[in-house]
Amino acid sequence: MENIRSIFTKNNFNLTKQTSKADEFENKDTSEVIYLVPNKQINIILNPNIVEKKAILRSDGKLHSTALTLFPKEQNKGANLIQYGYSFKFKTEDELDSFLDSFNRI
Repeated sequence: MENIRSIFTKNNFNLTKQTSKADEFENKDTSEVIYLVPNKQINIILNPNIVEKKAILRSDGKLHSTALTLFPKEQNKGANLIQYGYSFKFKTEDELDSFLDSFNRI
């Protein structure tokens, strides 16, 4: 997990919050937030406001979680609104590095 966190640092992100459900990273220049969710694959969650505006971003689907504290809420399966974002999964650390580098340029 430390190797993955160092990729965020390399790509101009600071670790701003850690919980058992997700690590929160904020871009130093743009203040964009990305969540890293512990999983078998490398799984990051982007703000829906960005993904829905940028047609170039192809997500692996929505993820709903209370860990995404800075993201908007929507109705999911429960009675209450819950934070959500769009998931992006990577097989390797190099894929993540390349994605974050590209993300910083859009």
